[in-house]
Amino acid sequence: MLHQRTGFREYSCYNTGMKKNMKTIIVFLCAALLLTACAGGNQNTAEPIETAPAETTAPEIAEEIVDLPEPERVPVDLDDFAGFYDDGSYDFVTIEKTEDGYAMTVELYRLIALEEGTVSASEDGVVYRAVDAAGNPMTVLFYRYGETYALRVDESTWDPLEAGTVIYNFVPSTGERGDLIDPNDLLDAPHSHYVFQPKVCSVYMEEVFGKDMCDAWLNLVDAVLAGEDTFACKDQHTYDWMMGQFPEHCLPVLPELIDYAWDREHSVVDGVGSFTYRVPPEEAKARIEEFGEMIEGMLNEIFEDDWTDFEKALALYVYFAEHYVYDYETYWEMDDHYVNYTSCYRFFMTGIGICHEISSAYSYLLLQAGMQATTMSGNRAYDQAGHQWSFVRLNGKNYHIDPTYALGSSDDLRYFLMTDEKREEEDCYDPKTFYAVSHYSRENPHPDYTADDETFRTLWDLFFEAFYHKTHIVLGRKSIGDFGEWTYEEFDYTGY
Repeated sequence: MLHQRTGFREYSCYNTGMKKNMKTIIVFLCAALLLTACAGGNQNTAEPIETAPAETTAPEIAEEIVDLPEPERVPVDLDDFAGFYDDGSYDFVTIEKTEDGYAMTVELYRLIALEEGTVSASEDGVVYRAVDAAGNPMTVLFYRYGETYALRVDESTWDPLEAGTVIYNFVPSTGERGDLIDPNDLLDAPHSHYVFQPKVCSVYMEEVFGKDMCDAWLNLVDAVLAGEDTFACKDQHTYDWMMGQFPEHCLPVLPELIDYAWDREHSVVDGVGSFTYRVPPEEAKARIEEFGEMIEGMLNEIFEDDWTDFEKALALYVYFAEHYVYDYETYWEMDDHYVNYTSCYRFFMTGIGICHEISSAYSYLLLQAGMQATTMSGNRAYDQAGHQWSFVRLNGKNYHIDPTYALGSSDDLRYFLMTDEKREEEDCYDPKTFYAVSHYSRENPHPDYTADDETFRTLWDLFFEAFYHKTHIVLGRKSIGDFGEWTYEEFDYTGY
């Protein structure tokens, strides 16, 4: 038992020493914690301790230079380029395979057409060697450019298309160009679309002169074609105005063949009018047929049978501008004395004339082509000089067209489908003086012939280049500066 106590005491004495030691350790730990907390509170102001980075040595790597071979460049496959390409701006490229190799054409409508040359393949694209407009060598490259194609001029001494010029945005196309129509480059293929009509009378004639005169006119033509010298006519008044106005506007050859009755004051008796022949009746009929063949030939040379009235009027306007000449000699002669030899028929036969001959011929051809057309006259404000031009109806609206002013004007469209305001602007013709067909319209009531539709205003600033029948687009050039610079504009005439 004693041992157990001693043992207990010994154990008790050991625990007491440990307690003292633990108190000491706890005191030191608390002091350490207190110091650590104080150091933590002042860490934002403590100076950082800079330490130098440890130096390391990169392992040495042996450099090995390998010469890679350049990729082999081979010429393009011409078969991949065969086809028709269009840039949407009337520029075309055609590449086609032939028995002898490949053929290529380049048509830059604003500049040039290359149709004869050699075609070869290069690493960059298709090389085409031809001659330019001046007859000098020209080389162009046709190549892929992203998702499209481009045409680059590599060799040229022609200023309008110098070397380095690039035209972009060519894409494969079906080859449909919309039937480009150039009245100055008419097809030689025979036509049989239009047939001469000896009896024509515009709606303007009926509106101005009335139905009785129009009926008398048709009866007169029937009589001449039958070799007779009388025809049904209401009265003398109808006879006088019809004989004086209708032949020149509706059958220009007729004044050359017939004349008034011998008894002018009694030309109509009991509703029957009479007339005399200048030539034998059979010759008169033959002359009408001969005249008709000429007119029919002109119609089929200038027009296509599916053209709209707008297209007919435009094509004829350009045709007149390029084919006929103003008769200045006769114009100046008229200042000295009366001239009695001018007529629409003379203009057709000689190709020269003054305003009333030119406008009558223009309107007559449109009338033969199925349009409604006549003539309009007026006076200039600053000198009261008289002038005559054409007047047409499109889609129920009236327009002025001056084919006389268009002669020799390089296809200037400022005189085409004018309003009253535009007609006055071009040489000061006062709308208050306008009258249709003849002075008869001034004395007798008729519908209002105001021309105020400005649908075609855009055309007045353009010079004609071409029109596209299928897409109903007119392409024209427009001056943009004083140094011969031009831009090209399109006009959509859909609906006309």
